[in-house]
Amino acid sequence: MLLLRIEYRTILRTVERLHFFNKEVKCKKNCAIMVVFIFQKEVITMDFRVIGDTYRYGVRVTAIVVRDGKLLTYKVEGQNHLVGGAILVGEASRKAVAREVKEELGVDCEVEELMFVVENRFDYKGELHHMIEFHYKVTLLGEVPSHTLDEGKYECEWVDLQKLSEYDIRPQYLIKELPLWKAGIKQIEIGLE
Repeated sequence: MLLLRIEYRTILRTVERLHFFNKEVKCKKNCAIMVVFIFQKEVITMDFRVIGDTYRYGVRVTAIVVRDGKLLTYKVEGQNHLVGGAILVGEASRKAVAREVKEELGVDCEVEELMFVVENRFDYKGELHHMIEFHYKVTLLGEVPSHTLDEGKYECEWVDLQKLSEYDIRPQYLIKELPLWKAGIKQIEIGLE
């Protein structure tokens, strides 16, 4: 993890001057950078995300958890998503997926192998998304809660691999690619159509 060592007083002056503590920072080009600060003495951590008025760019990880022929997802507005999130600046993707599993499910995991590397470009409600994604095969070392532990407390759901096409799985490429995967890393590029 990249650690920026800055004197605490300097951080407070910067925060006061820019007025961005736990908010978005506006740039000259009308973009916003989502900044996450974790104060642990003199350490600041920031994730890989850029969010603008009409776009969102980032580097993400997800956990592909399969147990008894079923894929672990959580439900948001009728869609089934994988556990995961943004990588922190300086954080290895393998460590990021373990952190995300712990944050969202409250359990430790074994990160096995990288299955997919995806350049995913899509439009979501008029907002252009361009994500670089690392999808890892993961084994959970504990029981799955009924709901995620993050703010949304979304319902966890196991989806039968034979019935993926009956669900609105996100990312959508998994409906086709996951049943075909045998071993190794598959690179996928998804563009706007």
